Amino acid sequence: MKIAIIDDDPIFQILLNKLIQKIPSDNVVQQYTNGRIAAEFIEEFSESVNVLPELIFLDINMPEMNGWQFLEALRTLSIKDYNPVIYLSSSSLDDKDYIRAKSFTELKGFLNKPISFPELSHILESFQ
Repeated sequence: MKIAIIDDDPIFQILLNKLIQKIPSDNVVQQYTNGRIAAEFIEEFSESVNVLPELIFLDINMPEMNGWQFLEALRTLSIKDYNPVIYLSSSSLDDKDYIRAKSFTELKGFLNKPISFPELSHILESFQ
């Protein structure tokens, strides 16, 4: 499975990547430091959905393009037959973020950082 980690925190990216690698499978992890870079990749390969991430872990607060802006950009692209499973990940405890997340039908869930191994295992097992 192709997994994208879109987060500006290099430590979070390393930790999440290591957790993903602990789960035996043929996962390929793509890492992006902000939503703009990820959105540009998705747009560039919009005609080849088989190379696009199937599962996305998306941070809210990032420079250049935050998680909310990324979701809006993804909606604008409206790529045929591309419906990735997206989990918003944040250390934010702000109720406004939870409420706003509910307005995006593209989101599968809201994960509080740090993401635990059992939580990640459950998410990845749901794809098998």
